[in-house]
Amino acid sequence: MIAESLRPPPFQFSARPASKPGEHVHCNDAYPRIEPILSVLVPVYHYDSSALAETLGRCGCAENVELIFYDDGSADPELTTKLTAGVDQFPGAACLVTAEHNLGRSGGRNRLEEVARSEWMLFLDADMLPDDTGFLKRYLKQIKDHRQPILVVGGFSLKQAVRSPENALHWKQCAVSECVPADIRQTNPGRFVFTSNVLVHKDIMAVVPFDSEFEGWGWEDVDWGLRAARRFPVIHIDNTATHVGLDPASTLVRKYSKSGRNFWLAANRHPDALKSTGLYRMAVTLSYVPGRSLFKYLFKGLALMPGFLAPVGLRLTALKLYRAFVHAEARHGKG
Repeated sequence: MIAESLRPPPFQFSARPASKPGEHVHCNDAYPRIEPILSVLVPVYHYDSSALAETLGRCGCAENVELIFYDDGSADPELTTKLTAGVDQFPGAACLVTAEHNLGRSGGRNRLEEVARSEWMLFLDADMLPDDTGFLKRYLKQIKDHRQPILVVGGFSLKQAVRSPENALHWKQCAVSECVPADIRQTNPGRFVFTSNVLVHKDIMAVVPFDSEFEGWGWEDVDWGLRAARRFPVIHIDNTATHVGLDPASTLVRKYSKSGRNFWLAANRHPDALKSTGLYRMAVTLSYVPGRSLFKYLFKGLALMPGFLAPVGLRLTALKLYRAFVHAEARHGKG
């Protein structure tokens, strides 16, 4: 049991979150009775996260935790039904906020922070699953051990993900780039702030909110992590969750096709952190190459090839080059 002195001040407690215009709020029966030490915040967009609610429910600590889903404009009644069932079956406090209009990746997370009743918030992506039943207890221990505002990053894994021919490229990318142990992440703490599994104090969010200038896909989490690391301690631990929602290659390519503007927005804000990366150097170099569009579509086609025609390692290299060409074109205002 977590010490009573860790509970948030009484003025933060509310029996029901205040909704904004265009939002519908549904809370389970436990919500009004529990004053949480930890708020687990999950932005949702066209993804059924009821399995996440079930997995978190098996982690124990229900008397100390609230779970909040924010459906960011999915407009999907079937999804709402599934999320509502997940909220109702969660053993601790749980709430679903369903929004009519999409706020985007930054706006949705900022709205979740407004709804949270605890001083400590754990952001989890909708397609993440904790890897063992000690997941929440480890974060509650961090809360007990660190009274000052900090960020604690738990990390990625693929332990529970199901590999298939369709998601093999994303699997490989995650294994190479995202499943990084804590000791390596700690060498560059701000750069490795993965907001898909991060504990953050409310005071940090008040000073460093997510920036809604990042539109579309990508880099808003990198920007947020680097800004936060300038002002607050960042601790990396091995408390992983699995990225179970691996995308097919076509979805990865579509996401990367929209990431150019955000990349340069982040790079211009954080030159010391990003100019030394291989992606930055490659994008700058390729921005001088004639016929960039031709090369971009060539590597896109190679990345999209089925596994029986091209090995996954070659396709991953092609995907990285495609992304670099997208960013190269965006440097000239074409992406």
